[in-house]
Order: sequence, then C-alpha cells, then structure tokens
Amino acid sequence: MKKFLWGIVLLLSSCASVQQEEYVEPPFERLVEHVRIVEKTSNFVIYEYINIRIDEVAPLAALYCNDKANGRQAELYNIELRPDNRRRATFICK
Repeated sequence: MKKFLWGIVLLLSSCASVQQEEYVEPPFERLVEHVRIVEKTSNFVIYEYINIRIDEVAPLAALYCNDKANGRQAELYNIELRPDNRRRATFICK
C-alpha cells in the first residue's frame, strides 16, 4: 500500500512540473524569404506566403495594424490558395 501511495505522489508531482511551451518568434530571415505584402491600406493588409504557417504570419499583421491603423488589432479575414501553391492571407484591422 505504501508503494502504491508513493507511486501516486510521484505521478502527481511529475504532472505538476510539466511546463507550458513558450511562444518562440520565428527567425526574421525566414519571414523575409517566405512572406511578402501584396496589398496594404490603413484598414487591411494582404500577405502572400509559401512554406510557412499562418501563425508565423499573424504577428506581422498584428504589428502592421498596431503601427499603421492607430493601435487596432489584426483579425484574419480570408486565406486563399493560389495556383502556384502560395497562400494569400487577408487581415482586417479592427
């Protein structure tokens, strides 16, 4: 019975020590190589990207809307797949 209780204690302590992974910014060089702005205004921005995930593009849109749209937040509006396997993501500044 003692071994069983110690097993539970060890199991619970190991579960409690699991840490959440922190967000790591993608390398700037990778973004420069794989992402480009297609169109931009003060209300929206369209990025074209390939070989990169949308969650790596989203911080760029957030920075753009914060800077160019007076502190507004970026909201993903649309993702379009192009014939050459590139994607275009439209972010609206709200």
